[in-house]
Amino acid sequence: MKIRMTIRCVLLAAVVYSAQASATDAGSVLFATGPVSAEREPAVALAKGDSVLVNDTVVTGEAARAQLLMLDGAKIAIRPNSRLRIEEFIYSGPDVAEGQAVISTNDERSVTSLLKGGFRTITGAIGKENEASYEVRTAVGVLGIRGTDYTAVYCNGDCNWVPGVSPGAAIEDGLYLGVTAGVIVFRNETGDIELRAGEFAFIPLSDRRPRELSTPPEVLLDQNDLLGLDPDGRTSPPADDGSQKGFDSALGTRRVPDSSSATAPDGSKDQADPDSSGKDSNETPAQPVIAIGPDGRPVDLTPGDPGPQGNRSISFSTGPLSAVDTIFSGSAENDPSQYQLDTGNNLLGFEGPYPARAVPLTATYGIGSASNFDTGFDSMTVLRWGRWSEGRSDITLSDGTDASLDLFGQSIHWVSGPESTAPPVMPITGTANYSLVGGTSPTDNVGNIGVLGSATFLADFLNQSVSSTLTLDINASIWTATGTGNIGAAANPALPAHLFNGIYGAVAIDGVTGGTGVFSGFFSGPGNTSDPSFPGGVGMTYSLQDQGGTTEVSGALAFGNP
Repeated sequence: MKIRMTIRCVLLAAVVYSAQASATDAGSVLFATGPVSAEREPAVALAKGDSVLVNDTVVTGEAARAQLLMLDGAKIAIRPNSRLRIEEFIYSGPDVAEGQAVISTNDERSVTSLLKGGFRTITGAIGKENEASYEVRTAVGVLGIRGTDYTAVYCNGDCNWVPGVSPGAAIEDGLYLGVTAGVIVFRNETGDIELRAGEFAFIPLSDRRPRELSTPPEVLLDQNDLLGLDPDGRTSPPADDGSQKGFDSALGTRRVPDSSSATAPDGSKDQADPDSSGKDSNETPAQPVIAIGPDGRPVDLTPGDPGPQGNRSISFSTGPLSAVDTIFSGSAENDPSQYQLDTGNNLLGFEGPYPARAVPLTATYGIGSASNFDTGFDSMTVLRWGRWSEGRSDITLSDGTDASLDLFGQSIHWVSGPESTAPPVMPITGTANYSLVGGTSPTDNVGNIGVLGSATFLADFLNQSVSSTLTLDINASIWTATGTGNIGAAANPALPAHLFNGIYGAVAIDGVTGGTGVFSGFFSGPGNTSDPSFPGGVGMTYSLQDQGGTTEVSGALAFGNP
């Protein structure tokens, strides 16, 4: 990191646009989930494929996310509760969608303002040849680039939503920066700060003086924008060739300080790089490296051994499983040989129970030609969730029967726990109310996708029982469900102590009772809990059926904070 603490004024160029220029396209929406809109005259909701215009302020609501593809090839993943304004965008290069070479000229310019929240971006053609053509304006200064992949989060009393940060935790107001690849330069009236790959900084609102950070601040760690999102809204792994085809997961690597670093704010010099051989500064450093592990936690990679892979608790649900015409939710403990993950640790395969009218069966479930949708991660409970859809899932029963399932009209919902060498120690007394921290959108067996309204989960460890309530909206109908179940052996003598099963005894659709439902899941650690004897997280899936037995609705939920 280079900090040059010379006093300078930052001159922000002002460009006056005509009415015609204010409607100029700057890019389009690759992906949007939750309430995403553009503040313009009149304001409009944004969805996949919509244009984003110069002078738009793109706004994401609670639990909403958007990814933009700018005309110069830049990708911007905008976090929840954010406001990003496109101040200027001039680009005359070829259409990126045509697959032609991207060339930038000195006449091109990209200026955005981060008004609230945060984003991660892989920059495009603008700024590669001319640094002055790219700016991100913030309340504490201006960012420039040299072709890069970086994250910026601005906090002003509103960052309690940040994944990885305990609810209610004090987060100092200011701008947080982290670089995955390339170089960024931050400027304000106190001086300049240069960040390279694996470097992090914080600029407080109070004195606006940049601070070097030796490890990534929690506000920058968000699995949902560390991974790329392809045009269909699915999570996709980074490219193997190191190109900018997807957001890689390098954030978390700390680069060795450059021996050429200039004077720090206190007048001292940055620590010299112990390797004076002149190697590229982006090579793996020889001193301690703190990275982000598979479950979103800091991991010391210095020894070079990530350690053994552990077991995972998994719960899943769906509508009818082809030959078995019944709603279903099941849970199982999988060892490393039984489950498969993608590069984002989303579930690609697992083993679990299969409903049968006679002899209970198990099955091997694989994503097959389907894709993962609605994937999510909560860094406190370390629970992940998603749903397989739009393809054919590979299912093989324990007796060798092929029971593969068409998922073009329904989904298999899943939730998985953190890697663990042993399940959590279950308490034998006390009760705990768990709060909803995430989950998939409910789906039915005829292709509709709904919205989860609310969900509660109560565990009574003394009586080894659980209770669950749900409210959801799908296909213009409101579904409510209330049910109870049992934990471990109280539910089934063969069930592990941290798993549970239950039945929704009261299911109503638009106030009309008579439906049925089932749910299952597991308890896991860690989590944020006032009583350390309680498991910190709960993963649960459910499946509901209407009064006539024709419509089935399923989903996955994650709970924490008991």
